Amino acid sequence: MIEQETDFTGFPDLPSYHADWAAVYMEPIVQSGERLTIGVVATDGNELAGQLAISEKAMECLYGEAAPGMRAMMELALQRALEFAGSGFNGVFSSGIHGVSISKRREGIGEDLDDIILQGVSLTSSLCDLHADGVAVNGYDRTSYWQRMRVAMARVNPGLARNFGQHVPVIIKGAEISLPCDYFSSALAVNICGMLPGARQSNLFDIASSRITRLEQLKRHDSLIGHDQKASLLLVTPSELQIASLKASSRKSFNEKILLLQDMVEDLHFNLIQVSSPTEGAKSLDNLEKSAA
Repeated sequence: MIEQETDFTGFPDLPSYHADWAAVYMEPIVQSGERLTIGVVATDGNELAGQLAISEKAMECLYGEAAPGMRAMMELALQRALEFAGSGFNGVFSSGIHGVSISKRREGIGEDLDDIILQGVSLTSSLCDLHADGVAVNGYDRTSYWQRMRVAMARVNPGLARNFGQHVPVIIKGAEISLPCDYFSSALAVNICGMLPGARQSNLFDIASSRITRLEQLKRHDSLIGHDQKASLLLVTPSELQIASLKASSRKSFNEKILLLQDMVEDLHFNLIQVSSPTEGAKSLDNLEKSAA
């Protein structure tokens, strides 16, 4: 029997970013045994971040009129967990809130801190997928890049984080319609998506194309907006080094898709912005806002 070595040259490198994370738990009824994952905190030793794991809509369904109070309590618990993560998860966690606890520290590997947090949310929270179908109808999904970029923007420039996930009213044939835009401010109208080589490439290309079409609708029906936003498609793609490591055929196919998207945006006088991570995307948007000011 002849042994053959597996050829891994066509595979992209594994992510090299490491961070520690932990889930934050809460018992809505103390000592009932019922426990919800309300958030995830993470740190790489330098940066620190956290995110609630329950959406606004899920919160309203669970708690009705009491939802704002419950959310405030969860945000306070998340803040206490962030402080504990900042200490390197050392010592004993004490939130000062009955029924709040934290999981053991776990090591994650991914693209950046936002990626680690989303992995933690996906692994520990069943409620994070609640209303996922309704979100998808509006063109979004829980792991979409605009959400990860919003988390990154909260660290880069917190004042701009509110501009993500906007719904913009326009008038089309006499009817007012609310069109979703991933990032919308008085200066910018930006839709955000990822483009990766491989099995999902064609599907991701279609999503990017639809994002361009939606931007075109916003610009054609902007009489209600009252601004002259600069329209752009922000594309999260692998680094040049990762693309160079692909097989020639995969690299050619991927680059052709990028060229097609560039052609589409240039015909509409839009911009195509390529970044390699949500954090880089947040910094790019911050710079665009400063340039437009």
